[in-house]
Amino acid sequence: MANYMAEWNTKQALPESFVALAQQIYQNDPHWLGEDEASLRAQFSAQNTWFADGKAWLGVIENQARVVGFVNDKQMVDGEKAAFFGFWESTDNLAANQQLFAELSAWAKTQGCTRLYGPINFSTFSANRIRIDAFEYGAFLGEPWNPPYYSKLLNALGYEERYRYLSTFSPLDEIYEFVQNIYLPIKPFVEQKFVFEAMTPEFWLAHLPQMYNFVNNVFRENFAYTPIDYAAFERFCGQSFANKFCPKTSILAKTHEGDIAGFFLVYPDYSSLVNPKNPQAIKLNDIRYNEHYPLIAEGSRIALAKTVGVAKPYRAFNLFTSMSCELTMRSKGLYDMMCAPLMRSDNPSVSFAAKYGKSRVHHYALYQGTL
Repeated sequence: MANYMAEWNTKQALPESFVALAQQIYQNDPHWLGEDEASLRAQFSAQNTWFADGKAWLGVIENQARVVGFVNDKQMVDGEKAAFFGFWESTDNLAANQQLFAELSAWAKTQGCTRLYGPINFSTFSANRIRIDAFEYGAFLGEPWNPPYYSKLLNALGYEERYRYLSTFSPLDEIYEFVQNIYLPIKPFVEQKFVFEAMTPEFWLAHLPQMYNFVNNVFRENFAYTPIDYAAFERFCGQSFANKFCPKTSILAKTHEGDIAGFFLVYPDYSSLVNPKNPQAIKLNDIRYNEHYPLIAEGSRIALAKTVGVAKPYRAFNLFTSMSCELTMRSKGLYDMMCAPLMRSDNPSVSFAAKYGKSRVHHYALYQGTL
Protein backbone atom coordinates (compact mmCIF):
# COMPACT_ATOMS: atom_id res chain seq x y z
CA MET A 1 0.00 0.00 0.00
CA ALA A 2 2.45 2.63 -1.25
CA ASN A 3 -0.10 5.35 -2.07
CA TYR A 4 -3.25 5.76 0.01
CA MET A 5 -6.02 8.38 0.05
CA ALA A 6 -9.18 7.62 2.01
CA GLU A 7 -11.09 8.09 5.25
CA TRP A 8 -9.09 6.32 7.91
CA ASN A 9 -10.20 3.06 9.52
CA THR A 10 -8.51 2.44 12.88
CA LYS A 11 -8.61 -1.32 12.25
CA GLN A 12 -5.99 -0.83 9.52
CA ALA A 13 -2.25 -0.59 10.00
CA LEU A 14 -0.61 2.65 8.96
CA PRO A 15 0.85 2.39 5.45
CA GLU A 16 4.58 1.77 5.59
CA SER A 17 5.05 4.60 3.10
CA PHE A 18 3.42 6.98 5.61
CA VAL A 19 5.72 5.89 8.43
CA ALA A 20 8.87 5.92 6.30
CA LEU A 21 8.47 9.37 4.77
CA ALA A 22 9.67 11.47 7.72
CA GLN A 23 12.74 9.27 8.10
CA GLN A 24 13.46 9.84 4.40
CA ILE A 25 13.03 13.62 4.54
CA TYR A 26 15.14 14.15 7.66
CA GLN A 27 17.74 11.42 7.21
CA ASN A 28 20.55 13.95 6.83
CA ASP A 29 19.14 16.58 9.20
CA PRO A 30 21.23 16.82 12.40
CA HIS A 31 18.51 18.77 14.21
CA TRP A 32 15.48 16.52 13.68
CA LEU A 33 14.41 14.96 16.97
CA GLY A 34 12.74 11.94 15.42
CA GLU A 35 9.28 10.47 15.19
CA ASP A 36 8.39 7.63 17.51
CA GLU A 37 6.94 4.88 15.31
CA ALA A 38 5.15 3.04 18.11
CA SER A 39 3.47 6.25 19.29
CA LEU A 40 2.57 7.19 15.72
CA ARG A 41 0.89 3.84 15.10
CA ALA A 42 -0.94 3.96 18.44
CA GLN A 43 -2.38 7.40 17.64
CA PHE A 44 -4.05 6.01 14.52
CA SER A 45 -5.43 2.92 16.25
CA ALA A 46 -8.57 2.29 18.27
CA GLN A 47 -6.45 2.93 21.39
CA ASN A 48 -6.83 6.66 20.67
CA THR A 49 -10.07 7.83 22.32
CA TRP A 50 -10.17 10.79 19.90
CA PHE A 51 -11.73 8.41 17.38
CA ALA A 52 -14.74 7.84 19.65
CA ASP A 53 -16.37 10.89 18.03
CA GLY A 54 -13.78 12.05 15.50
CA LYS A 55 -13.00 11.08 11.92
CA ALA A 56 -9.74 11.24 10.02
CA TRP A 57 -8.71 11.15 6.37
CA LEU A 58 -5.22 9.93 5.51
CA GLY A 59 -3.26 10.49 2.34
CA VAL A 60 0.26 9.52 1.33
CA ILE A 61 2.12 9.52 -1.97
CA GLU A 62 5.14 7.27 -1.58
CA ASN A 63 8.45 9.11 -1.22
CA GLN A 64 6.72 12.46 -1.87
CA ALA A 65 4.18 13.71 0.68
CA ARG A 66 1.72 12.75 3.39
CA VAL A 67 -1.10 14.55 5.22
CA VAL A 68 -3.96 13.69 7.57
CA GLY A 69 -7.27 15.50 7.94
CA PHE A 70 -9.23 15.65 11.18
CA VAL A 71 -12.91 16.37 11.76
CA ASN A 72 -14.69 16.39 15.08
CA ASP A 73 -18.08 17.94 15.83
CA LYS A 74 -16.39 19.80 18.70
CA GLN A 75 -13.99 21.50 16.29
CA MET A 76 -15.70 24.85 15.83
CA VAL A 77 -13.63 27.89 14.85
CA ASP A 78 -15.22 31.33 14.56
CA GLY A 79 -18.64 29.68 14.73
CA GLU A 80 -17.95 27.40 11.74
CA LYS A 81 -17.33 23.66 11.64
CA ALA A 82 -13.61 23.36 10.93
CA ALA A 83 -11.27 20.63 9.79
CA PHE A 84 -7.60 20.42 10.71
CA PHE A 85 -4.70 19.02 8.71
CA GLY A 86 -1.67 17.54 10.41
CA PHE A 87 1.19 15.03 10.34
CA TRP A 88 2.15 16.86 7.16
CA GLU A 89 5.56 15.96 5.77
CA SER A 90 6.69 16.58 2.23
CA THR A 91 9.51 16.77 -0.23
CA ASP A 92 9.69 20.03 -2.15
CA ASN A 93 7.03 18.81 -4.57
CA LEU A 94 4.03 21.07 -5.19
CA ALA A 95 2.20 18.68 -7.52
CA ALA A 96 2.07 15.89 -4.93
CA ASN A 97 0.67 18.29 -2.33
CA GLN A 98 -1.89 19.68 -4.75
CA GLN A 99 -3.21 16.17 -5.25
CA LEU A 100 -3.29 15.33 -1.54
CA PHE A 101 -4.83 18.60 -0.38
CA ALA A 102 -7.46 18.50 -3.15
CA GLU A 103 -8.58 15.05 -1.99
CA LEU A 104 -8.47 16.08 1.66
CA SER A 105 -10.47 19.25 0.98
CA ALA A 106 -13.14 17.31 -0.92
CA TRP A 107 -13.52 14.92 2.02
CA ALA A 108 -13.67 17.76 4.57
CA LYS A 109 -16.46 19.40 2.56
CA THR A 110 -18.52 16.20 2.74
CA GLN A 111 -18.20 16.46 6.54
CA GLY A 112 -19.78 19.92 6.49
CA CYS A 113 -16.56 21.86 7.08
CA THR A 114 -15.96 25.29 5.57
CA ARG A 115 -12.33 25.90 6.54
CA LEU A 116 -9.14 23.92 6.99
CA TYR A 117 -6.53 24.87 9.59
CA GLY A 118 -3.09 23.49 10.27
CA PRO A 119 -0.75 21.94 10.78
CA ILE A 120 -2.50 20.58 13.88
CA ASN A 121 -2.08 16.91 14.82
CA PHE A 122 -5.53 15.84 16.04
CA SER A 123 -5.90 18.86 18.35
CA THR A 124 -3.90 21.75 19.78
CA PHE A 125 -2.88 19.50 22.69
CA SER A 126 -0.52 17.88 20.17
CA ALA A 127 2.11 19.25 17.78
CA ASN A 128 0.96 22.17 15.65
CA ARG A 129 2.34 25.07 13.51
CA ILE A 130 5.38 25.12 11.25
CA ARG A 131 8.78 26.73 11.73
CA ILE A 132 9.48 29.59 9.32
CA ASP A 133 12.98 30.85 10.25
CA ALA A 134 16.10 30.49 12.43
CA PHE A 135 16.74 26.98 11.12
CA GLU A 136 20.41 27.22 12.01
CA TYR A 137 19.53 26.86 15.71
CA GLY A 138 17.76 23.50 15.59
CA ALA A 139 14.73 22.82 17.77
CA PHE A 140 13.88 22.27 21.41
CA LEU A 141 11.49 19.49 22.40
CA GLY A 142 7.97 20.39 21.36
CA GLU A 143 9.12 23.10 18.97
CA PRO A 144 7.92 22.89 15.36
CA TRP A 145 10.62 21.62 13.03
CA ASN A 146 10.46 21.21 9.28
CA PRO A 147 12.39 21.97 6.09
CA PRO A 148 12.52 25.68 5.19
CA TYR A 149 10.37 25.23 2.07
CA TYR A 150 7.19 24.28 3.98
CA SER A 151 5.85 27.84 4.16
CA LYS A 152 6.46 28.27 0.41
CA LEU A 153 4.46 25.11 -0.32
CA LEU A 154 1.51 26.18 1.83
CA ASN A 155 1.42 29.60 0.20
CA ALA A 156 1.50 27.98 -3.26
CA LEU A 157 -1.41 25.76 -2.19
CA GLY A 158 -3.45 28.87 -1.40
CA TYR A 159 -3.14 28.81 2.38
CA GLU A 160 -2.46 31.96 4.37
CA GLU A 161 -1.17 32.60 7.85
CA ARG A 162 -3.87 32.77 10.49
CA TYR A 163 -1.51 33.46 13.37
CA ARG A 164 2.20 34.06 13.83
CA TYR A 165 4.02 32.76 16.93
CA LEU A 166 7.48 33.29 18.37
CA SER A 167 9.98 32.04 20.91
CA THR A 168 12.50 34.37 22.53
CA PHE A 169 15.85 33.28 23.99
CA SER A 170 17.98 35.28 26.43
CA PRO A 171 21.04 34.54 28.57
CA LEU A 172 19.82 34.20 32.14
CA ASP A 173 22.54 36.50 33.43
CA GLU A 174 21.22 39.30 31.21
CA ILE A 175 17.65 39.12 32.50
CA TYR A 176 18.16 38.11 36.13
CA GLU A 177 19.16 41.59 37.32
CA PHE A 178 16.37 43.22 35.32
CA VAL A 179 13.76 40.87 36.79
CA GLN A 180 15.18 41.24 40.28
CA ASN A 181 14.93 45.03 40.08
CA ILE A 182 11.31 45.10 38.96
CA TYR A 183 10.04 42.16 40.99
CA LEU A 184 11.59 42.29 44.45
CA PRO A 185 10.04 45.71 45.33
CA ILE A 186 6.54 44.46 44.52
CA LYS A 187 6.88 40.87 45.72
CA PRO A 188 5.56 41.60 49.26
CA PHE A 189 2.39 43.07 47.75
CA VAL A 190 1.95 40.11 45.40
CA GLU A 191 2.32 37.73 48.33
CA GLN A 192 -0.54 39.43 50.12
CA LYS A 193 -2.79 37.84 47.50
CA PHE A 194 -0.91 34.73 46.35
CA VAL A 195 1.35 32.01 47.69
CA PHE A 196 4.00 30.66 45.30
CA GLU A 197 5.00 27.04 45.71
CA ALA A 198 7.09 24.67 43.62
CA MET A 199 4.92 22.79 41.15
CA THR A 200 6.17 19.24 41.56
CA PRO A 201 5.32 16.08 39.60
CA GLU A 202 3.92 14.66 42.83
CA PHE A 203 1.44 17.53 43.21
CA TRP A 204 0.48 17.45 39.53
CA LEU A 205 -0.25 13.72 39.52
CA ALA A 206 -2.01 13.73 42.87
CA HIS A 207 -4.34 16.48 41.62
CA LEU A 208 -4.67 15.36 37.99
CA PRO A 209 -8.51 15.50 37.87
CA GLN A 210 -8.38 19.01 39.33
CA MET A 211 -5.71 20.05 36.83
CA TYR A 212 -7.83 18.60 34.01
CA ASN A 213 -10.75 20.83 34.96
CA PHE A 214 -8.44 23.82 35.44
CA VAL A 215 -6.78 23.37 32.03
CA ASN A 216 -10.08 22.96 30.19
CA ASN A 217 -11.48 26.08 31.84
CA VAL A 218 -8.38 28.22 31.30
CA PHE A 219 -7.53 27.20 27.74
CA ARG A 220 -11.02 26.89 26.28
CA GLU A 221 -10.72 30.45 24.89
CA ASN A 222 -7.55 29.63 22.93
CA PHE A 223 -7.77 29.57 19.16
CA ALA A 224 -8.93 26.20 17.75
CA TYR A 225 -9.03 24.67 21.25
CA THR A 226 -10.82 21.33 21.26
CA PRO A 227 -11.81 19.90 24.66
CA ILE A 228 -10.50 16.41 25.32
CA ASP A 229 -11.82 13.76 27.67
CA TYR A 230 -10.05 12.85 30.89
CA ALA A 231 -8.55 9.66 29.42
CA ALA A 232 -6.86 11.70 26.68
CA PHE A 233 -5.68 14.30 29.19
CA GLU A 234 -4.20 11.56 31.33
CA ARG A 235 -2.38 10.22 28.26
CA PHE A 236 -1.02 13.64 27.28
CA CYS A 237 -0.40 15.03 30.75
CA GLY A 238 0.09 12.04 33.04
CA GLN A 239 3.20 10.37 34.43
CA SER A 240 5.53 10.79 31.44
CA PHE A 241 4.54 14.47 31.12
CA ALA A 242 5.07 15.17 34.81
CA ASN A 243 8.45 13.40 34.85
CA LYS A 244 9.87 15.98 32.45
CA PHE A 245 9.15 19.37 34.00
CA CYS A 246 11.53 21.04 36.41
CA PRO A 247 10.27 20.88 40.01
CA LYS A 248 12.76 23.52 41.15
CA THR A 249 11.55 26.30 38.86
CA SER A 250 7.96 25.37 37.92
CA ILE A 251 5.47 27.52 39.83
CA LEU A 252 2.15 26.79 41.50
CA ALA A 253 0.22 29.93 42.51
CA LYS A 254 -2.47 29.58 45.15
CA THR A 255 -4.69 32.04 46.95
CA HIS A 256 -4.38 32.19 50.71
CA GLU A 257 -7.66 30.29 50.79
CA GLY A 258 -5.97 27.40 48.97
CA ASP A 259 -7.51 27.78 45.51
CA ILE A 260 -5.28 27.23 42.48
CA ALA A 261 -4.89 30.61 40.78
CA GLY A 262 -2.34 29.59 38.15
CA PHE A 263 0.66 27.51 37.25
CA PHE A 264 3.76 27.88 35.10
CA LEU A 265 5.66 24.78 34.00
CA VAL A 266 9.36 24.95 33.13
CA TYR A 267 11.21 22.24 31.22
CA PRO A 268 14.91 21.76 30.62
CA ASP A 269 15.68 21.50 26.92
CA TYR A 270 16.35 17.77 26.62
CA SER A 271 16.83 17.89 22.82
CA SER A 272 20.51 16.92 22.92
CA LEU A 273 19.62 13.80 24.91
CA VAL A 274 16.82 12.51 22.65
CA ASN A 275 18.34 13.44 19.28
CA PRO A 276 18.45 10.18 17.27
CA LYS A 277 21.88 11.17 15.95
CA ASN A 278 23.16 10.80 19.52
CA PRO A 279 24.52 7.24 19.93
CA GLN A 280 23.23 7.25 23.52
CA ALA A 281 19.85 8.77 22.60
CA ILE A 282 17.15 8.39 25.24
CA LYS A 283 13.54 7.71 24.29
CA LEU A 284 11.35 10.73 24.92
CA ASN A 285 8.89 8.81 27.11
CA ASP A 286 11.78 7.67 29.31
CA ILE A 287 13.01 11.19 30.14
CA ARG A 288 12.94 12.06 33.85
CA TYR A 289 14.11 15.37 35.25
CA ASN A 290 15.93 13.96 38.28
CA GLU A 291 17.85 11.46 36.19
CA HIS A 292 18.48 13.38 32.98
CA TYR A 293 18.81 17.08 33.82
CA PRO A 294 22.38 16.45 35.09
CA LEU A 295 23.28 14.93 31.71
CA ILE A 296 22.68 18.19 29.83
CA ALA A 297 26.02 19.84 29.18
CA GLU A 298 26.86 22.72 31.50
CA GLY A 299 26.85 26.02 29.68
CA SER A 300 24.02 24.95 27.37
CA ARG A 301 21.15 24.41 29.79
CA ILE A 302 18.01 26.16 28.52
CA ALA A 303 14.90 26.66 30.67
CA LEU A 304 11.75 26.46 28.57
CA ALA A 305 9.08 28.47 30.42
CA LYS A 306 6.53 26.71 28.32
CA THR A 307 3.09 26.03 29.80
CA VAL A 308 1.22 28.68 31.75
CA GLY A 309 -2.37 29.02 32.88
CA VAL A 310 -4.06 31.70 34.97
CA ALA A 311 -7.64 31.33 36.20
CA LYS A 312 -9.89 34.08 34.87
CA PRO A 313 -10.66 35.72 38.25
CA TYR A 314 -6.94 36.40 38.80
CA ARG A 315 -5.88 37.74 35.40
CA ALA A 316 -6.34 41.33 36.52
CA PHE A 317 -3.61 40.84 39.15
CA ASN A 318 -0.71 40.46 36.65
CA LEU A 319 -0.21 36.91 37.90
CA PHE A 320 1.45 35.86 34.64
CA THR A 321 4.15 38.50 35.12
CA SER A 322 4.65 37.61 38.77
CA MET A 323 5.04 33.91 38.02
CA SER A 324 7.44 34.73 35.16
CA CYS A 325 9.61 36.73 37.53
CA GLU A 326 9.38 34.10 40.24
CA LEU A 327 10.55 31.27 37.97
CA THR A 328 13.35 33.45 36.58
CA MET A 329 14.63 34.10 40.10
CA ARG A 330 14.53 30.38 40.86
CA SER A 331 16.41 29.52 37.64
CA LYS A 332 19.68 31.20 38.64
CA GLY A 333 22.43 28.64 38.94
CA LEU A 334 20.33 25.96 37.23
CA TYR A 335 20.12 27.28 33.66
CA ASP A 336 22.22 29.34 31.29
CA MET A 337 19.48 30.63 29.02
CA MET A 338 15.79 31.40 29.41
CA CYS A 339 13.31 30.72 26.61
CA ALA A 340 9.77 32.09 26.43
CA PRO A 341 8.46 29.62 23.84
CA LEU A 342 5.66 29.50 21.29
CA MET A 343 3.83 32.70 22.18
CA ARG A 344 1.21 34.05 19.81
CA SER A 345 2.52 37.33 18.46
CA ASP A 346 -0.58 39.27 19.59
CA ASN A 347 -0.48 37.82 23.12
CA PRO A 348 0.10 40.44 25.85
CA SER A 349 2.79 38.18 27.33
CA VAL A 350 4.99 38.97 24.33
CA SER A 351 5.54 42.49 25.69
CA PHE A 352 7.00 41.03 28.89
CA ALA A 353 9.30 38.68 26.98
CA ALA A 354 10.44 41.59 24.80
CA LYS A 355 11.88 43.32 27.87
CA TYR A 356 14.34 40.48 28.36
CA GLY A 357 16.85 41.92 25.89
CA LYS A 358 16.36 38.78 23.80
CA SER A 359 19.38 37.46 21.97
CA ARG A 360 17.48 35.47 19.34
CA VAL A 361 13.94 34.80 18.15
CA HIS A 362 12.32 31.87 16.33
CA HIS A 363 9.05 32.37 14.39
CA TYR A 364 6.26 29.96 13.49
CA ALA A 365 2.91 30.10 11.74
CA LEU A 366 -0.48 28.41 11.72
CA TYR A 367 -2.28 28.41 8.37
CA GLN A 368 -5.87 28.50 7.15
CA GLY A 369 -7.64 27.86 3.88
CA THR A 370 -11.23 28.12 2.67
CA LEU A 371 -12.84 24.93 1.41
